[in-house]
Amino acid sequence: MNDELSLAGLQLDGREIDLGRLRAGTMLGLMGSPDSTTSVVLSAAALPHVAPPPRFPTGRRSGRLRVRSWMKSYLREADAGSGEAASAADPSAALTSFGLRSDILRRRLDDLDATDRARLALAAAWASGAKWLALIDPFGSVPGHLRTGLRGRFAELVAQEGRGVVFSSNSLTDHTIAEAGVADIEKDQLVALGSLEQIVTEPRGSLPAELSGVNVYSGLARKGWLSIGHSAVRARTELDGKVFVTLGWRAALLSLDEHDPAFTSATVFEAIVTGLRDRGSCLQAKLSPVDTEMGLALDVDLADLAGVPRTQTDPTIGFGVLHPGLGATISELRANVKVGTHVFVEVDTSALHAYPVE
Repeated sequence: MNDELSLAGLQLDGREIDLGRLRAGTMLGLMGSPDSTTSVVLSAAALPHVAPPPRFPTGRRSGRLRVRSWMKSYLREADAGSGEAASAADPSAALTSFGLRSDILRRRLDDLDATDRARLALAAAWASGAKWLALIDPFGSVPGHLRTGLRGRFAELVAQEGRGVVFSSNSLTDHTIAEAGVADIEKDQLVALGSLEQIVTEPRGSLPAELSGVNVYSGLARKGWLSIGHSAVRARTELDGKVFVTLGWRAALLSLDEHDPAFTSATVFEAIVTGLRDRGSCLQAKLSPVDTEMGLALDVDLADLAGVPRTQTDPTIGFGVLHPGLGATISELRANVKVGTHVFVEVDTSALHAYPVE
């Protein structure tokens, strides 16, 4: 069998996209809106010699289905798709490879927890014997303390036995096993295709920007200056032409006082808090500038409850506080900053990172 699988001509919202060629022993990750990535995975599964993604039935009666019956049904489906004689195969070896005992076959699907279901789905795909596999968010239901090991085991088997995998996930850590690269698919468009490092350090879409903790903008570089839209927030650059620009969630300082002595530059603008959210250990605000000629819309970390004060040498700054001008403690921050609050923002323009659109 060929050691490469062409992924040209895959379907995305009725249009063809080209994801290159998948080499045996490697994995290609898809990130983006779940509807779009699922449709691309299913398009890949429709190619010759590709096993379909294992999917569990829904509904109360289907939950009573025995694992053995479900697995036989899946392997018959895989026979038709991959051309391998999977339905007659003994799945015990595949179950063992993913940390399951063969007696799981006698259990009902309803009796399995989320992790065992994930292991079972991987084992079923593996038992198909297909050289090429297509999987929909295969690790999504697995908790972190087990996910890394299961993901690593799967990648190890793929490399050892020379299989190829197309899978979807919106977890950055899942894509560490994507040796063939990562495709970012958003709003029914292929936004970017490249290595994980390229996708997250120079994001061209909102999802990798979100996952890597940066704001991303379209900008223009001219005569040694980088400008973002109509904003007066500018920086020096050696680039020329249309660019993307990123700014990290910690690359701005906020205060309730326009004349806060902590501000050190002239690039201070007024903004309104339009949203508040939790992100991991951080409290975060979404800001909209009062004057788009002067400021940027951006997301900013307000406090980090797993962190330390922004200025460790100042004993007056409370635990986790990143912007003393909004409050010296978390309690003050919560009292002072709400949706609709006006704040003043200073952007660290040295933290702007620009790269060409093309």
